[in-house]
Amino acid sequence: MAKTQDAQVSAPNNDPDAIAQRHQYILGASPRLPPLPEDQRSPSQQAVLDEISMVVVDGVRKPREDLDSLEILIRHSKLYCAHLEVSKIYLSEGELCVRDRELAILRIGWLSQAPFEWGSHVVIAKRNGVSAQEIEWIIEGSQASAWGERDAALLRAMEELHFDSMVSDPTWATLERSFSDKELIELLILAGQYKTVAYLQNSLRLRIPSHKQGLDAR
Repeated sequence: MAKTQDAQVSAPNNDPDAIAQRHQYILGASPRLPPLPEDQRSPSQQAVLDEISMVVVDGVRKPREDLDSLEILIRHSKLYCAHLEVSKIYLSEGELCVRDRELAILRIGWLSQAPFEWGSHVVIAKRNGVSAQEIEWIIEGSQASAWGERDAALLRAMEELHFDSMVSDPTWATLERSFSDKELIELLILAGQYKTVAYLQNSLRLRIPSHKQGLDAR
């Protein structure tokens, strides 16, 4: 039986050479699928792309910088839209507060060594009050001595799910003291959702927008 409490020792570290090697492995080659050419898109695929390819920044509607990635993902537009609907719940309608959500996503992103996910959510987390020092502690994980009991349990839950697909009884007991039933369910589904995002971005070798960093984001 897996020993979840000891699993963190196998987690990736902050070594610059290891980060560079991971970036090269994932991002050093072209995406594994090409963007779907316009003349091959069905009307429904084009409609999905039109809907998701724009973003509002400071009240101004502009094209997203990861348009090439979206043009790949619309190859299975129905499934990708369903996948997006889950993320939308977390981003706008979820029970979890933004800080808890981002701590969990970042720990999953780091354990998955997912450059796109990690770099994007470092930006989101810092915009919502997570400090640069806390980003470093997330890399260290639940064992970082600076965490309080609540945050440590949240990160440890992500580690246990990553390594053992199960939250241990001691971790669950700690989480129950701070999170509602709905928040606990959200936390578990969030772990799976953003692990899937890491699978998708890493395995398709999706490009990181030019202004964002990958695993070296802090």
